[in-house]
Amino acid sequence: MRVLVTGATGFLGGTAARLWQSAEMDVVGVGRDPVQGAALQAAGVEWVQVNLLNRGSWEPLFDRVDAVFHAAALSSLWGRWPNFYRQNVQVSAAVAEACARRGLRLVHVSTPSVYNATGWTQNVGEDTPLGPTFDSLYAKSKYQAEVAVQRACPDACLIRPRGIYGVGDTSIVPRLVRALRTGHLPRLTRTEVFTELTHVRNVVRAAELALHSRVAGIFNVTDGVATPIWHTIDLLADTLNLTCPRRYLSPRLVEGAAGVLERVYALHPARPEPPITASSVRLLTRGMTLDLTRARERLGYQPVISPPEGLAEVLRSLA
Repeated sequence: MRVLVTGATGFLGGTAARLWQSAEMDVVGVGRDPVQGAALQAAGVEWVQVNLLNRGSWEPLFDRVDAVFHAAALSSLWGRWPNFYRQNVQVSAAVAEACARRGLRLVHVSTPSVYNATGWTQNVGEDTPLGPTFDSLYAKSKYQAEVAVQRACPDACLIRPRGIYGVGDTSIVPRLVRALRTGHLPRLTRTEVFTELTHVRNVVRAAELALHSRVAGIFNVTDGVATPIWHTIDLLADTLNLTCPRRYLSPRLVEGAAGVLERVYALHPARPEPPITASSVRLLTRGMTLDLTRARERLGYQPVISPPEGLAEVLRSLA
């Protein structure tokens, strides 16, 4: 199978491209970062520099492949709606249309962030009613992207991996490390909060199963085990010889202060990201577990990396 991977210079797309190429799949990776692109080429991946906002720069490549793994997205807790809409909704719709026109298999990466405003936190399933309000602009854009993808390409498979982590992660662990190094991260709960994460290789495994099947629809993907957020933060602090968060602050107070900061920073012409956002506070204080029944039964998904193994791998890389 010849697979085109969008976002190949990102964490998830790059991991998928390397693993599949080493497994003797033929991979074409597209992205914007020439440094990461050179690293992909060194790993044997054919890399093409494209801007997905310019459809003419990438659509001809679809004539050379059998399937598309769409991992590219603007993934951020902060930003402007027009940027989220262009990069997540419009690009995803264009990719889906191009796949449908050629009969290509499409696996699209979405997010469980679409569940955040539903009020459901335990064993959340794919059929949970969504909208009309969402937890963040990112979640809103990813939901609209799902709708656009399914409309344009009904045979597509959409996966919702929660909290992607692993060695090389550019989001979750780096953000926590920065917060710990400032020494300003408070303890936001008096009890433990359990959530689910997904090791990047487990996401790649789910995507690979989807690529080789004809199953359509939306699938939750996680490591399958609830992870204690604050215990994990303490382990990270210990690994880096940093102080563990001890001073307790009310999460409602901190979330409210973050909301004020967001409004202030939104007035700046450049709209820089505030030091803390309401969405980031909620991620640390509101756990969530997902129902994996559909992925297990219809995709045959089973995690290939366990949370203890995956987290230990990350901690070793930081030590």
